[in-house]
Amino acid sequence: MYKILIIIWLFLMPFNCLFGQAGQMWMMNVLVCDSLQNPIPDVGIYDTKDNIRGVTNRNGLAQVYTKQGERLYFSHLAYNKQPFRVDKRKMVDIEDMKNFIMVTLKAKTIYLPDVEIVVNAPHLAYENKMVWVVDYQVREDGIYMLTCNGMRSGLLHLDLNQDTISYKSVPVKFQELFQDAFGNIHLLSQDSVYQVYCDGNELQLLYGNSKETFEQKLKPVVAATDSILVMEARRYYGQEIIFQAVKREGGQKFVLADISGKTLEMAKNWDMDNYRASLMYDPNNQQGYNIYRVDASGQTVSKFDDIQKRLMLQDAYSPLISVGDELYLFNFLNDVLCVFDQNGQFQCKYDIDFHKQGGGDKKITFGNSWDENLIVDPKEKKVYAQYISGGIVTLKEIDLNSGRVKRETRLTDHSFPQNIQVFDGEVYYLYLDERKVVDRDRRSLYKMMLK
Repeated sequence: MYKILIIIWLFLMPFNCLFGQAGQMWMMNVLVCDSLQNPIPDVGIYDTKDNIRGVTNRNGLAQVYTKQGERLYFSHLAYNKQPFRVDKRKMVDIEDMKNFIMVTLKAKTIYLPDVEIVVNAPHLAYENKMVWVVDYQVREDGIYMLTCNGMRSGLLHLDLNQDTISYKSVPVKFQELFQDAFGNIHLLSQDSVYQVYCDGNELQLLYGNSKETFEQKLKPVVAATDSILVMEARRYYGQEIIFQAVKREGGQKFVLADISGKTLEMAKNWDMDNYRASLMYDPNNQQGYNIYRVDASGQTVSKFDDIQKRLMLQDAYSPLISVGDELYLFNFLNDVLCVFDQNGQFQCKYDIDFHKQGGGDKKITFGNSWDENLIVDPKEKKVYAQYISGGIVTLKEIDLNSGRVKRETRLTDHSFPQNIQVFDGEVYYLYLDERKVVDRDRRSLYKMMLK
């Protein structure tokens, strides 16, 4: 009898340990990605009672206090709801990040019937119950909008009062509108790019080119004045940014700025690891072998190496923007705003800290609401910094003569607005609404005056 009891006790002991862990609360670090391993911001993490337990930041990261065996689910408007059962045995530690796990969400097919533009209060200005807004751009001559019904896409040109000027049917493969440094609008697909030209009441697609040529020659041009063009180049996993200027007359080139931060050395070390690994398996190498342990494919041993790079070496955000006749380099890597004239001559600099006001100064932080996005109003020559907390976006106007915050506006009517733009003192954004209209979702284009 005693032997039987001992056997039963030994059999149940692991379960007792497991259930003992289930009652303990601990911190879980989550990276939420799509099927292409791109991080997804603004994902809500809920428990079975629909209490929100966390929201991913712009890097797709979230921290959740949880316990073994707890059931959670991940929810985002653009993705299918993903149930999740907490299992500490499936988690890993990556340097200082304990209990780390990656969750993948699957995008859902969305049909959005109504297109709206709202001025202060909801106001339906464009109605088509079979299309949704894919992308848009605002400039001096109006709003350029790309819509789709799932089978075909349409390119619209609206004036700033939202009256339709022209319409052109385009292949459904086009998914993006891009405004270059010269103010031109481009229509992009995965393999081709066309410039959008409006001739009176007719829209035309001109100068077709490959996406590769566009990425190499036009997209790197980040600013243009009457005297110079400025191109951006990146090195060492995006941790060093070089701005090179070219004079319009004569074509002389010079480096406007070469900036980097604390992560540059880490990026160089990763580069050196890859170099040593390639030497180790080079039959012509006479310099010895990699001092680091590597696997059969020649890579440094760590199955989380790629995750570490994506978490620690994300592309640095330090944009150079043109406002009026001057160029402003927001060097967030070194907390400085540098001002250049239209010829690329340095004028002055200001210390800045508005990007740290939401929380600590680390690049990966759960407390900082700074969304690493600057929005330019080219009409009023103003710059706004974007913050998001709990789904609510705040726009803070930056004084270009001091680098300080002048005022701020909270977009409280809708949570998680998308593709925010500002023109002539009015803010535009897309809002994806889960309310059903004829069994379909709807996306609306809103605008409101900045207070």
